[in-house]
Amino acid sequence: MTTPPGWYPDPGQTPQLPPQERWWDGSTWTSHTRPGTGVAAPLPGRGGGAGRGPLVAGIVGSIVLAAALAVGGVLLLGGSDGSDDKEPKAASSSSSKPSESPEAEKPGPDDDKPAPHISPGEVVSIPRFGVGMTVPQGWELKNPDSSFLSYRGSYPCPKPQSTPCVRGGAALHRFPGVWEKDSLKQIAEAEVAKNAKESYGKKAYGGITSHKVTESGEVTVAGRPGYRIRWRVENKLEPDADVEAVVFRSPHDRQDILVMWSSVDVSDGGPSAADLDELRKGLVKTELGRQDDGNTEAV
Repeated sequence: MTTPPGWYPDPGQTPQLPPQERWWDGSTWTSHTRPGTGVAAPLPGRGGGAGRGPLVAGIVGSIVLAAALAVGGVLLLGGSDGSDDKEPKAASSSSSKPSESPEAEKPGPDDDKPAPHISPGEVVSIPRFGVGMTVPQGWELKNPDSSFLSYRGSYPCPKPQSTPCVRGGAALHRFPGVWEKDSLKQIAEAEVAKNAKESYGKKAYGGITSHKVTESGEVTVAGRPGYRIRWRVENKLEPDADVEAVVFRSPHDRQDILVMWSSVDVSDGGPSAADLDELRKGLVKTELGRQDDGNTEAV
């Protein structure tokens, strides 16, 4: 049975990046991608069980990644920690119907153009959250449609993968729960664990053997109360990593909690843990634009 056109998990997902989806036109994969929805879905044209590449990079169980969310190549993150390395089965007409392809998603003459150059210190605006991410020295915007920041360059993952790993990554998403039920500290504790598992999973790094908290405490993010927790994780296969989760109340909606996953390899020639501080301090309030439900809110 032919798999219908729609959004499906990207078969070329870059290890250590947040999950993303790619548009299947009914016969082949196109160049169009978007942030993952956090909902498992079969891939077209393959057999086997479900699986996902490593991260930073990028999310994520019950978390709905906004803008694909995740953290890329390390940054956000390493790989999925799932033990099932089989390829997903082909989608059938009985599977949940993917969203329709917008006109903007149709292939065009500019599909293969490189991502725009982002200078250090420049703010990448994420309108759906009303927050901007300031780009640290040595970092870049890999995909202008995803708003994922990652450290420049890549390297072969410790365990061979079809795509390479990156030294660092960061991405934002909206906390899917209700913040009144949990303190910011409790949410941060849960989010840093998810970040570590997704970013440095078994598929690319052999799994995490231990971790310790190296930084934690209340912070102010984009002018709002927040909490951050950083782990130093030891992986079965080098490199080890610094992994952080920053949770903070939205500067636009007091009912929303935003989360930034970020991480960097502990390695020579790559980003340092100080970049995680820069990423957090570089979160700023921006104009609130189109929301996930398609509505536009005024600031």
